[in-house]
Amino acid sequence: MKDTEAVIGIIIHGKKIYVTRGKYKTNIWEFPGGKVKKHESIMHALKRELLEEVGIIVIEVSFFQYTEYVHLKKKIKLYFFLIKKWKGQPYSIEGYSYHWKFVYNLRPLDFPLANHHVIMSLKNKYLFI
Repeated sequence: MKDTEAVIGIIIHGKKIYVTRGKYKTNIWEFPGGKVKKHESIMHALKRELLEEVGIIVIEVSFFQYTEYVHLKKKIKLYFFLIKKWKGQPYSIEGYSYHWKFVYNLRPLDFPLANHHVIMSLKNKYLFI
């Protein structure tokens, strides 16, 4: 079974989080991110993906959560990071719909299954700040 690593950036501004419509399922919201390339560090992949997808340079980042699952006989390893400081204005370079959503408005069922526990953790962490 081949492993695939992916990084996900959760861009936070106050009580709002940046989300985009999914590339393949337009009714699904996603956090920006993507696959880690061969011989690339997790952190380099995160910074590269956020620059490529939303046009920002990451300044302040912290690890948030890790999860893994099996999809089509591949183990997918997901690394979730909180992005609290960046240069530039986030927008969808790839032309997908995007939105700043309040943490309390995030609904797990609006996101991919692998993100459901992350949504609940975000609500627990940021709902009362």
